[in-house]
Amino acid sequence: MADGLEYPGAEGSPDWANQLYLYQAPDVSRCRPIFTGDIFFDVEVQGVGAIEQKNVLVIQHPCALRSNGVDLTDTLMVVEVIPYELLEQRQWLGRYRIMPLPELVGSDPEPHRAALFTSGYLVIPDSLDLGKRVACLTQLGINLLMQRWVFHNSRVVVPSWKYDEAISAQYEEADCIEEWCDIRGSQGISPEPATVEAAKWLDDDGGGGIARCRLLENPQYRSSIRKAMRKYAKELNKRR
Repeated sequence: MADGLEYPGAEGSPDWANQLYLYQAPDVSRCRPIFTGDIFFDVEVQGVGAIEQKNVLVIQHPCALRSNGVDLTDTLMVVEVIPYELLEQRQWLGRYRIMPLPELVGSDPEPHRAALFTSGYLVIPDSLDLGKRVACLTQLGINLLMQRWVFHNSRVVVPSWKYDEAISAQYEEADCIEEWCDIRGSQGISPEPATVEAAKWLDDDGGGGIARCRLLENPQYRSSIRKAMRKYAKELNKRR
């Protein structure tokens, strides 16, 4: 039934750290906006009639996370992350109710985890403290997560490259915002106002009639937008 589900890497030679994780604690960038697949430990979630503390993974598509491109929606959907056995790559095909997270916590006696699609919760944005973010997924990791999540809910296998088409522009935008915040941070601008600056710049059309964030949907424009963004952020630094 799960034929067609994919797993990362070549058979027998998984490089989990580079294939699945863009960042892992303690090296998670605070400049990167909260995104699909981000993993947080020890956050408050809305349980059945009570507030509980859980380790969680953000499960929604990035466009569903924000109401205006900057502010997170009032509630976000997450799934629980628990200790789990290390799966061989082909075992991923039969465990479609989870997203395996091998070697997530390297310093822990139980480094391997999994996100449980059968254990969903709601959180408010204030609960997702960036200091509690322990990992961000790569673009491949998010594609595989989305593939498994949709299959769990629909029993339809959609190739991961289809998710790449649906998410790559937003991933590129997150990369842009992170780089902008890094540049502005060198002048003491904290990530929150820098993110607002970056989002405003990306929403502007620069006189061309199409917002820069929309142009990111076309891979041909991405390098030029990144170059222009980098230049403008550095010019802002010089004005201080």
